Amino acid sequence: MTDSDTYPESMRLLSRRHLLSLAVAGASFNGMSPMKVWGNSTPPLSEGKLVVTLQLDGGVDVTMFCDPKLNVLGEPKINHWADRLDPQQTVGIRYAPVALNESLFERFGPDMLVINGVDCQTNSHDTGKLFNWTGSNTEGRPSLSALHAAFNSPQEPLAYSVFGGLSRTAGIVGYNRFDDLSVMRRLSQPNTDEWSGETRRLPTEIRQSQQLLQSNLEQLMSQPSLSVRDRQSLIRYKAARENRESLARLADLIPEEQDLMRWDEFDAGGKNVSSNLRQQMQSALLVFKSGLGTAADLSLGGFDSHDENEPVQEALMMHLYEALEFFWDYAESLDLANRILLVIGSDFGRTNFINDGNGKDHWPIGSYILMERDAAWGGRTLGVTDDLHFAMPVDPRSLKPDRGGIVLTPAHIHKALREYLGLEGFAQNLLIGDAGIESLPLFDPAINSVF
Repeated sequence: MTDSDTYPESMRLLSRRHLLSLAVAGASFNGMSPMKVWGNSTPPLSEGKLVVTLQLDGGVDVTMFCDPKLNVLGEPKINHWADRLDPQQTVGIRYAPVALNESLFERFGPDMLVINGVDCQTNSHDTGKLFNWTGSNTEGRPSLSALHAAFNSPQEPLAYSVFGGLSRTAGIVGYNRFDDLSVMRRLSQPNTDEWSGETRRLPTEIRQSQQLLQSNLEQLMSQPSLSVRDRQSLIRYKAARENRESLARLADLIPEEQDLMRWDEFDAGGKNVSSNLRQQMQSALLVFKSGLGTAADLSLGGFDSHDENEPVQEALMMHLYEALEFFWDYAESLDLANRILLVIGSDFGRTNFINDGNGKDHWPIGSYILMERDAAWGGRTLGVTDDLHFAMPVDPRSLKPDRGGIVLTPAHIHKALREYLGLEGFAQNLLIGDAGIESLPLFDPAINSVF
């Protein structure tokens, strides 16, 4: 099943809303006030929230990261590092003392909410990614990023930008997938020669034709006798021209070639890893700065460590820390840091024992890390796992361990995120809400950490 085949009722609802938006936009040209269909109170793009997901593909070993586990007497060994080291803690977050975790959590801990013990109910990569990034383990739901973009910036040409990882739209918004900033530069500067960097001069006849076309378009739009069908066509054409021209804002922001982030190469457990994560981050932040979009997906792969688990995970975690430093520093330089919500997660976790290849296999229990600068809800850990990394039920009100409580799933996390971002009503209107899923107070700073 493809993305375009799913949720026909949502598509019908979208079509009705889309036609309404076209009619309203057409009315505005006849002196009537335009109305924004998606969320009338949404702040302008220069002020609203920006959502970024960072997908750690393959299955992160969170017992080496944000849910550290020691070895249990009489049970198979969970971690080699636990033979000689103890978990460390900063603010309300415990972490494994490996890789560059100390630097990561000491710097960013106050701006983090760690959510452990999230059961994605599968050992399948495809299902795990789907559940963790859409909140549903079946097709037909948009990702959190797509939902945010559809609500906040549906009219923008780069509303939802995908630089890596899983993306789902369910037909509610378009998305753009980019490989690197050089491609983005070529797309945003169609009149610039790729080799010389000089602007191609348009012939006088073409410039005159463009001016005449614009004049005729404005005259046509002002005709009260214009049919609804023709008006809709003109609106679409006008929007396409404006979107193309608005890309110039992005072109002006893209650095010179020597200042673009390059691929990073490093060794992970004897394997050479290539990562363009920092370039993905740079690209997403520049799109945000241009005002052309409000949501982006990033990814870092390689975490599927069936062999040599600890060397692989440590190398990738060190790279992750360095990339996160770049991300937040670059966001600060662009004056965007206060607007970003960064959601970090993975397909699932890794087993609570080391296999014969010194690796670990698939395990359904994982974690999320949410990051926001100066967040009132930062510096805490919620969700609980036992000594062998099994998810423990929690009370849905206090989020404390409770045998009669609920086990957290990605559906709970997504519902809380939608509520926090003001998207839940929009999701329900599109028939993609979670009526049977408990609403959890993840963002209530009065809810204390679990230890």
